[in-house]
Amino acid sequence: MLITEARRKKILELIEREGIVNLQQLTDTFDVSIYTIRRDLTTLEKKGLLKKTHGGAVRVEKSKWIPSIEEGKIEALEEKKKIAQKAVEFVDDGDTIILMGSMVSLLMIPLIKDKNITVVTNSLDVAKDLSQISNIETIMIGGHIKNYKGNILGSRAINDLKNYYFDKAFIPCAGINHTGVSTSTIDSSDFSKAVIESSRQNIIITDYRKIGRITFAHVCDLDKIHILITDDKGNKDEISKIAKKGIHVEIGNISI
Repeated sequence: MLITEARRKKILELIEREGIVNLQQLTDTFDVSIYTIRRDLTTLEKKGLLKKTHGGAVRVEKSKWIPSIEEGKIEALEEKKKIAQKAVEFVDDGDTIILMGSMVSLLMIPLIKDKNITVVTNSLDVAKDLSQISNIETIMIGGHIKNYKGNILGSRAINDLKNYYFDKAFIPCAGINHTGVSTSTIDSSDFSKAVIESSRQNIIITDYRKIGRITFAHVCDLDKIHILITDDKGNKDEISKIAKKGIHVEIGNISI
């Protein structure tokens, strides 16, 4: 049996690797009582090293977790391609959709080029690529360019959103678990909230790194989300919990 400090270090290593752990898993792993594990989790939470949940704990992310443009283009790229492939299956001729700024959104564009749809976006990169496709009507949200990724956010963008109603919204996020959806900044959270209220069907598009993750700004509870599209590397336990909340989960597992 590990001494207390060594066990707690191992618990943190396990959470860092898995993103989420449950009490039974920890008691079995360390051969201690559930009461001992609960004390461990309480102590570690007080130090800001994890966040306790009902029945376990989750990793605490840096509140401003924002990958660089370069990281966004290369990290989990194959998984993002699979997610894009799956996401376009939900786009039908005649739809009005919103594609927010993300690598998955950019990867979707070549796959929807033959569809007769209207796309609204707040991303300069997405708008630029869409502008090359004549049969897709592209509408750019107006407002301030509020982040280095070229996304238009803020109060003017949110007011502009009120002019539209979407059949489907494809929404990236920085974190999703069985309690809700989160993102890294207040501006992106506010914009996502407005998108969700303007859409008939809300679809989260996110790779395995965001599954089980909790980041700075809460976007919504899961009852606002209809579909989660992710890849097959995500935490299976957390994905199962999300599905039990009534979210339809699609796994993008077809290579492009």
